[in-house]
Amino acid sequence: MCLLAATALSAQDPDEGTLSSVLPRIPEPLVFDLIRPLGAERGELEVNSLVRYKPNGALQWAPEIEYAFANGFGVEFELPLENQRIATYKAALQGTLPGPWKTKFIHGWQGIGEVARGQPYWQTDALYLAGVRFHPKWSAFSMTGWRAERGSVHGKALLGNYSLFRRQSKKTTFGLETNYKGPGATGRSFLMMPQVHVRASRINVQFGLGWLRSDGGRNSPQLALRVSREF
Repeated sequence: MCLLAATALSAQDPDEGTLSSVLPRIPEPLVFDLIRPLGAERGELEVNSLVRYKPNGALQWAPEIEYAFANGFGVEFELPLENQRIATYKAALQGTLPGPWKTKFIHGWQGIGEVARGQPYWQTDALYLAGVRFHPKWSAFSMTGWRAERGSVHGKALLGNYSLFRRQSKKTTFGLETNYKGPGATGRSFLMMPQVHVRASRINVQFGLGWLRSDGGRNSPQLALRVSREF
């Protein structure tokens, strides 16, 4: 573990935070994050947790560990909880695709599997990822794909996560994240999450306050916080 940490320390700029170790250095979305940014270098290691508060008083949080086992490829293990109860078990794999415009554009893929604890339900996601830096301060990132849901009811759902970021300073970035899920087996939803990212050394904090609209016209405010630490 000491050797692993030393490798990660030598490979990373301690001020880069959640930005990629290679150009075009596009931030990660807050709610639907990546397994390390695309283009991650072998040996990069991160632990983080997303915390979301529901108006009904439920607290969702998801500690996870991310590791780049090869240049451009990463694996993630996550343990989503609701209050003190483990809700699901989740794992994901991500890869970076080759491309000729690495200083402005980067793309890749991600596969996610999640199994509910104590319930006959599981889901798998297959996503195409693409990021573009179109200005020194402005960048955008997209995640588009499908979700297969299996349980008492089966279904397939279109997924779309689209984010716009503005780099305010070396340590601060503002963003707007939108997340869409088609009807599938568990219903349609649309999330809009304005957010701010603040990084200091290897600790990164992302905070957002937005709203979620789901089937039946239900709207609810959403509060999200992600804290990550690189090693």
